[in-house]
Amino acid sequence: MNHLTFNKTNPLLICLLLLSAVLLSACNQTNKKVELKDGLSSLNLDSLTQHIIVLSSDSFQGRRPFTEGEIRTVNYLKQSYASMGLEPGNGNSYFQEVPMVEITPDCDATMEVQSSRGKFLLKKMDDYVIWTENTDTLISLSSDEVVFAGFGIVAPEYNWNDYAGCDVRGKVVLVMVNDPGYGSGDSTLFKGNTMTYYGRWTYKFEEAARQGAKACLVIHNTKAASYPFSVVQNWGKGNLRLDTRNDKGVYHCPVEGWITEDIAKKLLMASS
Repeated sequence: MNHLTFNKTNPLLICLLLLSAVLLSACNQTNKKVELKDGLSSLNLDSLTQHIIVLSSDSFQGRRPFTEGEIRTVNYLKQSYASMGLEPGNGNSYFQEVPMVEITPDCDATMEVQSSRGKFLLKKMDDYVIWTENTDTLISLSSDEVVFAGFGIVAPEYNWNDYAGCDVRGKVVLVMVNDPGYGSGDSTLFKGNTMTYYGRWTYKFEEAARQGAKACLVIHNTKAASYPFSVVQNWGKGNLRLDTRNDKGVYHCPVEGWITEDIAKKLLMASS
């Protein structure tokens, strides 16, 4: 490596160096603009439209994973990339494996709830929607205790912990959707009516898992969730998920899902 040593500051030399740097930067910017222009010019409305027509055709079955449509899609993309002169980005392959599973829950038609006040039945899809991210062939909720845990939030920055003094390990935890600020009229409580991540159902499941719960059921409310229960019902018909079986040390609640607000009230009344 060559080194240059200056005993004194040379204004002329510094100016020349700065000028060279500016010219080099301008040259690089010009090259980038030329490359961008060439790239944009390679786009053609007719060819792009044709690709969209092909990929959105019925024969591609919505490009859904685990279907013949998926195979047709990836083969079409591979052929298109090759014809455009694009080189593979993963060694000699255009593809990168993404482990996925499709899990379709086959739940009993009813769920029986027992309490000191008696028994009653809940109807699948009408009263509750459940699923799992686990690939176990059989998951059972049998005589498992149900624990209400408020919003199911642990947020130290807001000095909030719904699980404080509450042991839900191996139990079914019942939590409300959204977060404490919603509907409170207090914009300083969390973020008021603006939902934080703590209010999302994905967080509820994550926190319940961290607490060791066997199941987590979110109480649905149309306004608080911002969508009707019919949306949730669609989620219980089968989902594509990343296969997390190889995630070492990551625990997911074996059962996740939602129940209606009316059923939640019925559960809480039965426990009093």
